[in-house]
Amino acid sequence: ALPISMPTRSGKAKVPPPPARPTIAEAVGILLQNEAAVFQVATETLFKIVQNIVAHPEEPKYRTLKRSSDAFGAKLAHAKGAVRFLKAVGFVEEGAAEGSSADGVFTMATPEPELLATGKAALKEAVKEMQRMKEAARSAENAAAAQRLADLREVSKQNYAKRDADAQAERDRIMKIAEIDKWEKERQKDPKDRKSTRLNSSHRCISYA
Repeated sequence: ALPISMPTRSGKAKVPPPPARPTIAEAVGILLQNEAAVFQVATETLFKIVQNIVAHPEEPKYRTLKRSSDAFGAKLAHAKGAVRFLKAVGFVEEGAAEGSSADGVFTMATPEPELLATGKAALKEAVKEMQRMKEAARSAENAAAAQRLADLREVSKQNYAKRDADAQAERDRIMKIAEIDKWEKERQKDPKDRKSTRLNSSHRCISYA
């Protein structure tokens, strides 16, 4: 879309300045917000684009990118920060229809070697940072898993202790009941039987005398 001219008091149209170019650091920071797989494809593609321009600065084909191309759609279109990075290293988008960027074309008129070198270095550092982020996330995940395992073991230990305590309490209860039953049987025993038993014992003693 073309910039809208604003009338001034003198009657002459005043064209607003072009939007400020995003910084490479800003673009890379947004790139790092992508999922790892999307980030990898996007950074590899962007690095190759920059590298080709550095190696062939006079070749227009390396300084022209179409949004409608399969490669752009598959590798850059869905990556947050990818378009911002292209603009940060010197690409300008043209030809986009109003309300849609499907037909846009990115071109770079004059490559800036220092800016491109900064872009390459930033992408390399972003890859390292993503690796550090992945390792930190993996370490945190392992620590969380270890803590969950420790918690499960503690719960299991407490459950075993409670089960053993309950089992011992049940054994004590059964033994107590058995003792009470035995005592009740002794108490309810027929006194005649006890007397007869004592007489029989006395007779046996006399017969042996």
